[in-house]
Amino acid sequence: MSTKRRWEFKDNSMQYEKAAMRIKFLPKDARVLNCFCGNGEMYRRAYRNRVTFYHGLDKEKVHDYKICELQNNLVYIQHNDLSQYNTFDLDDYGVPWKQLYMILRKIPAGEYTFFITDGLVMHMKIDGEVTKFVSATERVPQSMNLPGINRYYLDIFATMLKDLERRYDCIVRLAKYFHNERRSVYYWILRIQKN
Repeated sequence: MSTKRRWEFKDNSMQYEKAAMRIKFLPKDARVLNCFCGNGEMYRRAYRNRVTFYHGLDKEKVHDYKICELQNNLVYIQHNDLSQYNTFDLDDYGVPWKQLYMILRKIPAGEYTFFITDGLVMHMKIDGEVTKFVSATERVPQSMNLPGINRYYLDIFATMLKDLERRYDCIVRLAKYFHNERRSVYYWILRIQKN
């Protein structure tokens, strides 16, 4: 298995905690775009009967064709109006920063909630390579291999949030996280005010 694919794993060991975080931080009148809806675990545990509107996307499988569609979320974000949503679920286990940047570029002024599953730490632990987004936010050459870069994950994430604020005239009002036991995946709640 190539290094590029090894870190793209699915670790669903934190389902209860992820759902509890979503329930606790759901805004009133939540209108959710779940960009990685898959088999609907978070829909069943956290969103069903708690949100005003829900739309799920997944490029491999969806749990209910009445409320979801098979679609690449990057294509959907690029070609659709996102103003009807105030909550975005980016439960990727990869690195969903591209989706976050694209969404913030498109949405109008207002307050938004983001639930993010970020597997960047696993990527950095496995190969020490600098991703495109880390390179852009940290000003580190993308071609560098930095063993141990995963120790600076929280600082890198904080720098990315500052970059979002600068680029898209927004303020990060809330940023909380927890991680899995191995500290290889971080689960975030972000509340962002876009001006």
